[in-house]
Amino acid sequence: MHATVAPAEPRLSARGIGKSFHGHPALIDVDLDLRGGEMLAVVGANGAGKSTLIKIICGALRSDRGEIRIDGRPVTIQSVGDAHAAGIAVAHQQIAIIPCLTAAENIMLGREPLRAGFIRNGPLYAEARRIASRFGIDIALDRECGELGLGENKILDILKALVSEPAILILDEPTASLTLNESRKLFAFLRDLKAQGLAIIFISHHLNEIFEQCDHVVVLKDGRKVHDGPVAQTTPEEIVHRMVGRAIEDTDWSSSKVHGKVTLRLEDTTIAGLRVPELTVHAGEVVGIAGVLGGGQTEVLETLAGDGPRPVGGDILVNGEPGCPRTVPDAIARGVYLVADERLKKALFPGLSVEENLLTGSLAEKSRFGFMQAGGIAAAAQEATRRLAIKCRSRGQDILQLSGGNQQKVAFGRWLIRMDNGSRKARPLLLLDNPTEGVDVGSKAELYGLIRDLARGGASILIASAEFPEMLKLCDRIYCVADKSIGTCLDRADFSEERLLLEVN
Repeated sequence: MHATVAPAEPRLSARGIGKSFHGHPALIDVDLDLRGGEMLAVVGANGAGKSTLIKIICGALRSDRGEIRIDGRPVTIQSVGDAHAAGIAVAHQQIAIIPCLTAAENIMLGREPLRAGFIRNGPLYAEARRIASRFGIDIALDRECGELGLGENKILDILKALVSEPAILILDEPTASLTLNESRKLFAFLRDLKAQGLAIIFISHHLNEIFEQCDHVVVLKDGRKVHDGPVAQTTPEEIVHRMVGRAIEDTDWSSSKVHGKVTLRLEDTTIAGLRVPELTVHAGEVVGIAGVLGGGQTEVLETLAGDGPRPVGGDILVNGEPGCPRTVPDAIARGVYLVADERLKKALFPGLSVEENLLTGSLAEKSRFGFMQAGGIAAAAQEATRRLAIKCRSRGQDILQLSGGNQQKVAFGRWLIRMDNGSRKARPLLLLDNPTEGVDVGSKAELYGLIRDLARGGASILIASAEFPEMLKLCDRIYCVADKSIGTCLDRADFSEERLLLEVN
């Protein structure tokens, strides 16, 4: 239910915020008001300026111009500490969890109860349990976070932001790694916090979340604010049009031909404790694996790509060859390519440029006598940048300076270049693990179109996604993971979000 009454004085007010990087404007005179008890959505295409605005508000960046007021009083925010002192907390899109610390230690990081300079573990764990209990989260607080799943670490990251009981909470793509049930728990908690007067800025590419949960929406495009109004007075179509400047065609994939031969087959095998009685993918087919986060889908994809636990027993065929690839080079030689779930950790190389990252999948093909061929590199990177509409100042820009969605496009692009220049003896088997996490609606539609074009061209595609609507939109068939086993396989005639939820729980 949307808020109908708001206090006259904004809890947070930003006026004329501007920021440029190397002469390129990222924000241009942006205004924003946020009131207590309100959830304000800030949306825009990748690279529109959302992350820059949030970093300025939370003290991670300094604006070039503009003013910020808290409860009507001007404040100077030049550091994260200044923002904390002003009552602003943030949970960023990239999870800020230290793997070697326990869940409780991460929740309380920087706020540990001390005595004579030593951390008091008893009170630390008691406070962490109180916070987790209030959120309704059952996570083993004494486990190291490196042993937990991505969704569990995302929830811990949000809990960590709430420890200081801020007046203003900023959530950047909070549900990107969460299951539907985890997202519902999160939103129930956020509604409770709103009722207590907390002011929330909510950044999401999921329009359904915005229209179901938020009160107000601000749209950024190319660094400018192009819309500001109540959610109840607009439509998803209008928001998308303002975000990308055009209408988005987003039709469901519907296979129109008989699929080719079986390119992937798993029978009576076990991977990382997940039983796989049967799983097949045909040439030209998009097949999904649906299950709760941490159910083993990621391990299956990584094993097929030569970078996961070895399968135990069974009959295995991977892109037409018997047996499972033993190494990543072995998988690539077979035409098996993985777009991994955690792009900065598994798919990209921080510190390298956009062009260098694009070429990491094709170093052998673009080299002669151990030296990269400059002309071929530039042409291939330019074509991938154009084909995927990657938004960057130049291909020499550091990958870390791109928005999350544009980083994901680069993760796709490195394999597109390989497919275009690799061996033609086998059509590709593409493994996609949460392929559109952190990607805006316009870019999602473009990536969906790319996936469908690859399937029409004869590629075999196996996809795991935490977004069930995405699975229903893209797949020809969906295997459901439950009770540590791949079980029911749904055909398109049986697709529904309710059926998926029933099968995986």
